[in-house]
Amino acid sequence: MHGDVILLGSRDMRWPKTPGTDRDEAFDNFTTMYDVQAAFLTSKFTEGDFRVTGADIGLGGLMVVEATSGSDSIRIEVIPESSGPKVESWRLFAVGNNGEHYVYPEAAGRD
Repeated sequence: MHGDVILLGSRDMRWPKTPGTDRDEAFDNFTTMYDVQAAFLTSKFTEGDFRVTGADIGLGGLMVVEATSGSDSIRIEVIPESSGPKVESWRLFAVGNNGEHYVYPEAAGRD
């Protein structure tokens, strides 16, 4: 999110960058709207000096990370794509903390 604009969504993987291109072909060749936006965001993070200003885990595994670079800010919201209580949705690591990490959901296997 940048303000109230969604910059990237998983469904963007279904839409080719070039209209009329086969969806499966675009997905296989990394030429979907998702890929275009991901490249744009990667370049913004590379060019900027973004620092995390806040992070939170909410109900249902909602993960929110807020970051700023000067007057530019971004909010990253991630939700699990599976309802399975034993399926790992993500794993968060603390930098320099000897591998200590948080797994969501807690019931997910840790191997």
